[in-house]
Amino acid sequence: MSTGTGSTGGSGAGYRVEVDGLRAFATQVRGLLGEFQTAADGTRVHGQSGVGSNAFGNFPEAQALHDRYEQMRDGLRDVLNALYDAIDEAQRKADLTAVNYEEQEHETSRTLKVGSDGWSVGNPSTTSQVTYNTTTAGSHPRPSGTASPTSPASTSSPSGSGEPKPSW
Repeated sequence: MSTGTGSTGGSGAGYRVEVDGLRAFATQVRGLLGEFQTAADGTRVHGQSGVGSNAFGNFPEAQALHDRYEQMRDGLRDVLNALYDAIDEAQRKADLTAVNYEEQEHETSRTLKVGSDGWSVGNPSTTSQVTYNTTTAGSHPRPSGTASPTSPASTSSPSGSGEPKPSW
C-alpha cells in the first residue's frame, strides 16, 4: 500500500510514502532490538563484566584502577540502555507512522467521492464549495466595454485578449 503522488497517482509533486516500507523497517528494527537485548543489554553486560574489588590487587593504585573500571562499566551500561531505548523508540515511531498514514488514507478514501464525470468531487464539503465559488466567480472578468461572447459585436477579439474567435 502506498500513499502520495508521483507516476502512480495522487495530486501534488514529490510526496510519496511507502507504508509497506515503513512496516518492513519497523520489523527489521524490532529484530535488531531483539538481538541487541540478547547480546548487548546494558544490565546483562554489566552483570557479566563485573570483577571483584581485589582483582587488580590490594594496593592503593589497584583499588583506584578498579574504581575507574567500575565507572567505565557503569557508563557502558548507561550507553547500552540509552541505545536500546533509542532503537525501541525508532521502531515504535515507524509503526505509528505507518498506522497514521493508513488511517489517513482510509479516511480520505471514505470521505472523498468522485463525481459522475470521473473528475470532480461528488460531495464537496460546504467550506470547499464556498471557497471554489468565491475564487472562480471573479477569476475571469471581461474587460469593461467589451461585448459578451454571444453578442454580434464579438465576432472578432482583440489580439492578446485570451478570448477565442467564434470561428475557432
